[in-house]
Amino acid sequence: MTYRVAAAAFAASALIVAPAVAAPVRAASVQVHKAIGPNTSLVVQVGSRADYRHNDRRDHRRVHTNQWGQTDREVARLSRNALQACRSAITREAYRIGYRDVDFDDDRRVRQIGPNGFEVRYDDVEFEHRRRDVERNVTCTVRRGNVAEVRGIPALARGNGHGYTVAHTQRGRRGH
Repeated sequence: MTYRVAAAAFAASALIVAPAVAAPVRAASVQVHKAIGPNTSLVVQVGSRADYRHNDRRDHRRVHTNQWGQTDREVARLSRNALQACRSAITREAYRIGYRDVDFDDDRRVRQIGPNGFEVRYDDVEFEHRRRDVERNVTCTVRRGNVAEVRGIPALARGNGHGYTVAHTQRGRRGH
């Protein structure tokens, strides 16, 4: 086998292998310069475009954003903070009214209502009083990390002796 035949065989294999080697690199360009002469050489250059600046792993993992430009990770952090703020505000308000204990179930719904606003709905929050327990759905609105409104905490009716809540007394059942 002569040197020219060996060089041509090597060049042919390099022409087939070079694009396969360059395939994992996104947007790679392959250049093969071939010149046949007495001092034949084969030059293979594999490079990538200059405007491709991310590494290959990050490119496959696309970052999703919501309508306010927040990533899923940011929304999860904000909603976790909103849940914690609502829970403490509901507990604090219930103790202020006169309940002894507040029990939260795991059934809750969080809905984002703005870039820093959330509406949290707790289903079946149990408010314990000395005479009886009351279960209610409680909704809490959080804006910029602070609780703006709490709806659904039953108020204790004072002085009627039966422990009816304000929701019952508003329907006309006073003291019976």
